[in-house]
Formats: sequence, C-alpha cells, structure tokens
Amino acid sequence: MVKVKIELFATLREKFGKEVEVECENIEDCLVQASKILGKEFLDEVMKDGKIRDDRIITINGRNIKDELKELKDGDVIAIFPPIAGG
Repeated sequence: MVKVKIELFATLREKFGKEVEVECENIEDCLVQASKILGKEFLDEVMKDGKIRDDRIITINGRNIKDELKELKDGDVIAIFPPIAGG
C-alpha cells in the first residue's frame, strides 16, 4: 500500500472539498478509499461499473493516465477533473 493525496477540481471540489489523503494499492482502490471518507456519492462521480468514468480527467503528478494506468508510489498526487464545458 502507498499513501497518496487526491486533489479535486471544479464541481468536484465544490461538492467534496479540496483534497483527501488515502492509503491504497492502485488508482481504482484509491478512489474507493476516498469514497469511504467523502461518501458514496464521490464514487458515483468518478467511477461507473468499477472503472474510471470516461468523462473524467485523472492525472498522477501532472501526467494524464487516460491511456495507461501507472504504478503508484508514496507521495504521489492524483488530480481529478470533471468534464469542463465552456461557451
């Protein structure tokens, strides 16, 4: 297990706060562990059917993980962004 910080942005930050620290084994486990602190609604916002939602942007230490999941290390920072629309 590693200890990581999860930072939330935009509407996720408004609903759940700025950040949370969790101990976890992989990115999906990190999200599940965060939901134990932030509530089940958080998990519904970031995952669907046990997988990260396609419309979420998730980075580890500033690098997008959309195409490949990275191994986590102690002190990593996971950032989660909801879909952003402008006009």
